[in-house]
Amino acid sequence: MPREFLRVAKTRPDWLYGMLSSWVFGLVFYAYLVYFTHPDLVHHPLQTIVPVVLTALADGSLTNQLAAEPEWTAQALRDGLEPAKILRARNIFLVGCELTFVALVVGLTVHLSHTWSWVPAAIPQVAVLPLLPIAIGNIASVILPCPFMRLRHRFQTESTWIRWSLYVAVPFALSSVALAMYALPALIQQHFEPHVALSATRLTHNTASALEASKIFLLTWLVITPLWHLTIWYLSLKFSEGIAHVRRKGLVRLMDHHTGLIETLDDLSLIAATKALPNHVKAIPTDLKAELRKISEELLEASTTLTRL
Repeated sequence: MPREFLRVAKTRPDWLYGMLSSWVFGLVFYAYLVYFTHPDLVHHPLQTIVPVVLTALADGSLTNQLAAEPEWTAQALRDGLEPAKILRARNIFLVGCELTFVALVVGLTVHLSHTWSWVPAAIPQVAVLPLLPIAIGNIASVILPCPFMRLRHRFQTESTWIRWSLYVAVPFALSSVALAMYALPALIQQHFEPHVALSATRLTHNTASALEASKIFLLTWLVITPLWHLTIWYLSLKFSEGIAHVRRKGLVRLMDHHTGLIETLDDLSLIAATKALPNHVKAIPTDLKAELRKISEELLEASTTLTRL
């Protein structure tokens, strides 16, 4: 992990700038929530949850854990480095970065609200929010990897557009399972607290009921929910490590192929590549079948790997 941090700080890969851009996006949205919707900054962490989730979702697709640096990763795999080590180091790095962003948003909220009374109850929930997008990114990067290209190169390689579109869409589509992640804590709370739907005013007339409801709330959302998210993240990491180990040769071939494509392209600027898009769009039908066939073969390989695991 320290070596990975130093390497990223020294080389400053493109995905790092993508992550910082998503931070800016999250902070802009946070500013919109604060100054235009006037949320309650004192009693609940909703204004911190939304930007954290949006930023983590963007990072889950931008960082592309295994294929974000195709040349470096392919060479590392050829040199015998286990893909599991790359995934673990990248996961720890991403978790550290996301927790930094969480601390930034929480600090801003404390500064604006002039109180930190809500922080102890909010931190366990907010701190684990990035784990689900990172878990989704793990699985997507080994089942349907998409080696990184700069946009001016991507516009010129129409054969990669389908894979690129699917990879970007998959993390956002799978993020809907976030609702399922909260289903278990909600069911537990409803099971042990039959009167959870009672209003706060009514509960104040029954001190014992109010105290019991508070205990169940704390246990459910400050203990069970973080442990549940940590468990899902850990299982996704182990699952991805197993698939990556079996598919390491295929991953190297895929990354070498994309690196070779870049070397054959004209050195166009982003503006010039954008102007040339209509000509590349016409070539999509000829490359569609071949690319879909490759993706189908990879998914078949992934499903075969799952049966072995």
